[in-house]
Amino acid sequence: MAPEPVYHAVRRLIPARGVAVNHYDAMTVAVMARVLRRDANALDVGARVGDLLRPITETAPFGAHVAVEPLAMHAATLRRDFPSVTVIEAALGDTTGRSKFCHVVSNDAYSGLRRRPFDRPDEQVATIEVDVRRLDDVWPPTRPLAFVKIDVEGGEVGVIRGGLATLDAHRPVVVLEHAERVSSVYGHTTSDLFAALTEVGYTLFTLPGWLTAEPPLEAREVDEADAYYFVAAPRAAKRA
Repeated sequence: MAPEPVYHAVRRLIPARGVAVNHYDAMTVAVMARVLRRDANALDVGARVGDLLRPITETAPFGAHVAVEPLAMHAATLRRDFPSVTVIEAALGDTTGRSKFCHVVSNDAYSGLRRRPFDRPDEQVATIEVDVRRLDDVWPPTRPLAFVKIDVEGGEVGVIRGGLATLDAHRPVVVLEHAERVSSVYGHTTSDLFAALTEVGYTLFTLPGWLTAEPPLEAREVDEADAYYFVAAPRAAKRA
């Protein structure tokens, strides 16, 4: 299935509500549709206002889901709009405690624990403090986990390192954003991402590559893929 048909097939699954739907969103929902049963559990890391949490709850309405969001105003919105979801107001990383957090007021989707490179020179940034927790500490160890979405503006390696026990135990499929020019502000490289995933027997695909059963990527191929969203999946996992 090519990206364009995937986009049109699943666009109707994402509610209109004024949310811009792009190919990455649509393909992420297509991944959800393949891996989430109606009673499966999911984790949304960097949930913001729930653009992708909503299709999670609609695809798996009987699941026990967790959303992690460091910005207080967005966490409050999530609690209001998704009363059945456990909302944790924190950032995820490979350590715990309190940390400075760069809230990009002019474009808060760019917010993160580090100041990332911007496409525009005039972004307005406010430095706040947030709680930092590990994925392994926020996901109940005995609760099965089928799907994880990670969108943390360069901090994805830290999230994965802080969740290795959970990934190893439950083998969820993970959709994540990654670009080395952004993760470099954390001191991380694409090789670091591969090393963390390899440690728990995961491989990496582009979103359309996973959906069309293409082979996994090698580390050197990630920057050549002209993509920012990827699927990390357990080695030899079935793609229904």
